Amino acid sequence: MTDKEFNERMSAMRHGSQDALKEIYEAYVKLVYSVIYDTIKSREEAEDITSELFIKLYRIAGKYKPGNGHKKWLATIARNMAIDRIRKLDREMVVDELPETERDEKSFEEQSVLSLTMKEAMETLKYDERQVLDLKVVGGFTFKDIAELLNKPQGTVSWLYNSAIKKLRRCQKWD
Repeated sequence: MTDKEFNERMSAMRHGSQDALKEIYEAYVKLVYSVIYDTIKSREEAEDITSELFIKLYRIAGKYKPGNGHKKWLATIARNMAIDRIRKLDREMVVDELPETERDEKSFEEQSVLSLTMKEAMETLKYDERQVLDLKVVGGFTFKDIAELLNKPQGTVSWLYNSAIKKLRRCQKWD
Protein backbone atom coordinates (compact mmCIF):
# COMPACT_ATOMS: atom_id res chain seq x y z
CA MET A 1 0.00 0.00 0.00
CA THR A 2 1.41 3.37 -0.97
CA ASP A 3 1.46 6.42 1.29
CA LYS A 4 -1.30 7.94 -0.83
CA GLU A 5 -3.49 4.83 -0.49
CA PHE A 6 -2.84 4.69 3.25
CA ASN A 7 -3.76 8.36 3.63
CA GLU A 8 -6.98 7.75 1.70
CA ARG A 9 -7.88 4.80 3.97
CA MET A 10 -7.16 6.85 7.09
CA SER A 11 -9.35 9.64 5.74
CA ALA A 12 -12.13 7.12 5.06
CA MET A 13 -11.79 5.74 8.60
CA ARG A 14 -12.10 9.29 9.91
CA HIS A 15 -15.58 9.20 8.37
CA GLY A 16 -16.40 5.82 9.91
CA SER A 17 -15.35 3.37 7.20
CA GLN A 18 -14.69 -0.06 8.67
CA ASP A 19 -13.78 -1.32 5.21
CA ALA A 20 -10.82 1.06 5.16
CA LEU A 21 -9.68 -0.35 8.52
CA LYS A 22 -10.04 -3.86 7.12
CA GLU A 23 -7.85 -2.97 4.13
CA ILE A 24 -5.14 -1.49 6.36
CA TYR A 25 -5.40 -4.48 8.69
CA GLU A 26 -4.98 -6.96 5.86
CA ALA A 27 -2.05 -5.01 4.43
CA TYR A 28 -0.15 -4.54 7.69
CA VAL A 29 -1.18 -7.16 10.27
CA LYS A 30 1.96 -9.24 9.60
CA LEU A 31 4.26 -6.21 9.87
CA VAL A 32 2.63 -4.98 13.07
CA TYR A 33 2.59 -8.44 14.65
CA SER A 34 6.25 -9.08 13.84
CA VAL A 35 7.36 -5.73 15.31
CA ILE A 36 5.37 -6.40 18.47
CA TYR A 37 6.49 -10.02 18.75
CA ASP A 38 10.14 -9.04 18.26
CA THR A 39 9.74 -6.61 21.16
CA ILE A 40 7.67 -8.65 23.64
CA LYS A 41 8.59 -12.27 22.73
CA SER A 42 5.16 -13.62 23.67
CA ARG A 43 2.74 -14.89 21.03
CA GLU A 44 -0.36 -14.30 23.15
CA GLU A 45 0.67 -10.79 24.17
CA ALA A 46 1.70 -9.96 20.59
CA GLU A 47 -1.72 -11.07 19.31
CA ASP A 48 -3.50 -8.98 21.95
CA ILE A 49 -1.41 -5.89 21.27
CA THR A 50 -1.80 -6.29 17.51
CA SER A 51 -5.57 -6.30 17.90
CA GLU A 52 -5.41 -3.32 20.24
CA LEU A 53 -3.28 -1.40 17.75
CA PHE A 54 -5.85 -1.67 14.98
CA ILE A 55 -8.64 -0.70 17.35
CA LYS A 56 -6.55 2.29 18.41
CA LEU A 57 -5.82 3.13 14.77
CA TYR A 58 -9.56 3.38 14.10
CA ARG A 59 -10.01 5.64 17.15
CA ILE A 60 -7.15 7.99 16.23
CA ALA A 61 -7.89 8.19 12.49
CA GLY A 62 -9.20 11.73 12.92
CA LYS A 63 -5.89 12.85 14.41
CA TYR A 64 -3.72 11.29 11.72
CA LYS A 65 -1.54 13.75 9.80
CA PRO A 66 -0.76 12.52 6.28
CA GLY A 67 2.86 12.36 5.36
CA ASN A 68 5.53 10.05 4.13
CA GLY A 69 6.53 6.88 5.92
CA HIS A 70 3.27 5.39 7.17
CA LYS A 71 4.96 1.97 7.62
CA LYS A 72 7.52 3.47 9.98
CA TRP A 73 4.70 5.29 11.79
CA LEU A 74 2.77 2.01 12.26
CA ALA A 75 5.92 0.19 13.37
CA THR A 76 6.66 2.93 15.92
CA ILE A 77 3.17 2.71 17.38
CA ALA A 78 3.46 -1.10 17.50
CA ARG A 79 6.82 -0.99 19.25
CA ASN A 80 5.64 1.64 21.75
CA MET A 81 2.52 -0.36 22.59
CA ALA A 82 4.66 -3.47 23.15
CA ILE A 83 7.03 -1.53 25.42
CA ASP A 84 4.06 -0.16 27.36
CA ARG A 85 2.77 -3.72 27.83
CA ILE A 86 6.19 -4.87 29.07
CA ARG A 87 6.18 -2.04 31.61
CA LYS A 88 2.67 -2.96 32.71
CA LEU A 89 3.60 -6.63 33.07
CA ASP A 90 6.69 -5.67 35.06
CA ARG A 91 4.51 -3.60 37.43
CA GLU A 92 2.11 -6.54 37.82
CA MET A 93 5.02 -8.83 38.67
CA VAL A 94 6.15 -6.40 41.37
CA VAL A 95 2.65 -6.42 42.89
CA ASP A 96 2.61 -10.23 42.78
CA GLU A 97 5.84 -10.24 44.76
CA LEU A 98 4.51 -7.95 47.53
CA PRO A 99 4.20 -9.51 50.98
CA GLU A 100 0.71 -10.68 51.91
CA THR A 101 0.21 -7.83 54.39
CA GLU A 102 0.61 -5.26 51.62
CA ARG A 103 -1.73 -7.19 49.34
CA ASP A 104 -4.36 -7.37 52.11
CA GLU A 105 -4.66 -3.59 52.03
CA LYS A 106 -6.71 -3.68 48.84
CA SER A 107 -10.05 -1.94 48.87
CA PHE A 108 -13.17 -3.93 49.60
CA GLU A 109 -14.21 -3.50 45.96
CA GLU A 110 -10.94 -4.96 44.66
CA GLN A 111 -11.15 -7.90 47.07
CA SER A 112 -14.76 -8.57 46.03
CA VAL A 113 -13.93 -8.55 42.33
CA LEU A 114 -10.89 -10.76 42.87
CA SER A 115 -12.88 -13.32 44.81
CA LEU A 116 -15.31 -14.11 42.02
CA THR A 117 -15.42 -17.67 40.80
CA MET A 118 -14.79 -18.36 37.12
CA LYS A 119 -18.51 -18.98 36.59
CA GLU A 120 -19.35 -15.64 38.17
CA ALA A 121 -16.58 -13.99 36.19
CA MET A 122 -18.00 -15.38 32.94
CA GLU A 123 -21.40 -14.00 33.91
CA THR A 124 -19.90 -10.48 34.04
CA LEU A 125 -19.24 -10.71 30.30
CA LYS A 126 -21.67 -9.41 27.72
CA TYR A 127 -23.27 -12.00 25.45
CA ASP A 128 -21.12 -10.98 22.46
CA GLU A 129 -17.93 -11.19 24.57
CA ARG A 130 -18.81 -14.69 25.82
CA GLN A 131 -19.69 -15.82 22.32
CA VAL A 132 -16.39 -14.62 20.83
CA LEU A 133 -14.40 -16.01 23.78
CA ASP A 134 -16.05 -19.42 23.45
CA LEU A 135 -15.43 -19.58 19.71
CA LYS A 136 -11.80 -18.52 20.12
CA VAL A 137 -10.85 -20.58 23.19
CA VAL A 138 -13.11 -23.62 22.99
CA GLY A 139 -13.68 -23.71 19.24
CA GLY A 140 -10.15 -22.74 18.29
CA PHE A 141 -11.38 -20.41 15.55
CA THR A 142 -9.31 -17.50 14.25
CA PHE A 143 -10.58 -13.93 14.55
CA LYS A 144 -11.22 -13.98 10.80
CA ASP A 145 -13.34 -17.16 11.07
CA ILE A 146 -15.29 -15.75 14.02
CA ALA A 147 -15.93 -12.51 12.14
CA GLU A 148 -17.35 -14.46 9.22
CA LEU A 149 -19.45 -16.71 11.49
CA LEU A 150 -20.94 -13.81 13.43
CA ASN A 151 -21.11 -11.44 10.47
CA LYS A 152 -19.12 -8.82 12.39
CA PRO A 153 -16.01 -6.88 11.42
CA GLN A 154 -12.78 -8.61 12.41
CA GLY A 155 -11.71 -5.58 14.45
CA THR A 156 -14.93 -5.79 16.47
CA VAL A 157 -14.38 -9.49 17.10
CA SER A 158 -10.83 -8.84 18.25
CA TRP A 159 -11.99 -5.99 20.48
CA LEU A 160 -14.72 -8.16 22.06
CA TYR A 161 -12.19 -10.92 22.74
CA ASN A 162 -9.69 -8.54 24.33
CA SER A 163 -12.42 -6.89 26.38
CA ALA A 164 -13.53 -10.30 27.69
CA ILE A 165 -9.99 -11.33 28.57
CA LYS A 166 -9.37 -8.08 30.44
CA LYS A 167 -12.58 -8.51 32.44
CA LEU A 168 -11.66 -12.09 33.33
CA ARG A 169 -8.15 -11.05 34.38
CA ARG A 170 -9.67 -8.47 36.72
CA CYS A 171 -11.76 -11.22 38.29
CA GLN A 172 -8.85 -13.58 39.00
CA LYS A 173 -8.28 -14.56 42.60
CA TRP A 174 -4.98 -13.83 44.30
CA ASP A 175 -3.41 -17.18 45.05
